[in-house]
Amino acid sequence: MKSWILFLFTLLPVSTSYSTDHKFYLSVTQMEYEVDKSRVTAISRVFIDDLEETLKQRYEVQLALGTEDEDPKATYYISRYVEQKLVVEINNKPLEFDFVGFTFQNDQIVLLSEFSLISSDNLEIKVINTLITDRYSEQQNLVHFRMNKRKQSEVLTKDRPFFVVRL
Repeated sequence: MKSWILFLFTLLPVSTSYSTDHKFYLSVTQMEYEVDKSRVTAISRVFIDDLEETLKQRYEVQLALGTEDEDPKATYYISRYVEQKLVVEINNKPLEFDFVGFTFQNDQIVLLSEFSLISSDNLEIKVINTLITDRYSEQQNLVHFRMNKRKQSEVLTKDRPFFVVRL
C-alpha cells in the first residue's frame, strides 16, 4: 500500500483548478505490469462530476462523492462500475480484478485497481477502457501502459475502446 501512496504523490493531476462545468471529457489511466508481484496496477483519474453523472444514470444513485453526505455504498458502486469498464486481458482471458479504493484530488477522483496475472510464455495483453463513454460519447481515455521500463500510450474512445500492448 505504501507503494500506491508514493506513486499517487508522483503523479501530476490532469487539472489543478476546480470547476464543475468543463467542456472536455478526459480520463488518464497509468498502468504498470509488475512481474515480480504478479499483477498489473492501475491508477485512473476521472472528473468527479462525470463519474457521478455516469453512476447516477447507470445505477440510479446519488453518491455525493467527496462530501460529508457521501453515500456509504459509494465504494460498492464505483468498484462495480470500474470492474466492468476497465479490463485487462492476457491471451483473451480477463484478469482477476481487485478494486483497491479511491481518493480525491481537486475536481478528480483517483481510482486504484489491481489485476492478478496469469502464467503464460506468450503474452498478448489487451487493455480495455470504456470509463464514462456510456454517458459521454466524446469521452477520451488516455492510457499509459508500462512494462519492462518501456511505455505505450494510447487514446481510447467509445469507437476505439481497446488496444493491444506492443512492448
